[in-house]
Amino acid sequence: MSLKELTMKQHHNAERQKFAGVLMSGKISEDTYLKYLMNQHHCYSALENHTEFKLPDKRLKRSKKIQKDIDELLDILQGEFQDYQLTDILTDSTLDYGKYVKDNLKSKEDFMAHVYVRYLGDLRGGQMISKKVPGSGKYYEFESPNELATSIYSQLNDDMAEEAKKVFDYATRLFIEMSKNYV
Repeated sequence: MSLKELTMKQHHNAERQKFAGVLMSGKISEDTYLKYLMNQHHCYSALENHTEFKLPDKRLKRSKKIQKDIDELLDILQGEFQDYQLTDILTDSTLDYGKYVKDNLKSKEDFMAHVYVRYLGDLRGGQMISKKVPGSGKYYEFESPNELATSIYSQLNDDMAEEAKKVFDYATRLFIEMSKNYV
């Protein structure tokens, strides 16, 4: 069985969440999308600033691109977020994920399971999402996306399935929390 097949149940569960539907509908508000981006920024920063493991290609880095999207939406919303603290916006799943990445990734294979779910997901599904969300969608822009995807695929193996399932579970929790709090 392939890694994709081994994680299909968790992947489909994430895709079936109400917030995933809102994200793909083209009807997500700037305010809600901004909160989602802030959560994503925290997750990607945890991976990209990991002290032991690095991304297989620096062109995969998302945190600066997500920050550009955040800044753009803050400009559009013109100060509506001045009263918010970041800790009020970050969900429990996001905070848990950041801690998990920092404290529990013990091997390159574990790290690559996160790259598989997050970055490969952005390389593929993110291209559809970018057309439906407010702002310019820098988060989903990649230089040489097919080359990057091929590079990721070449470093994957089925032994990463259990860790990849955990990543999907964190993503699903984020979607549930976003739906509960903001949709």
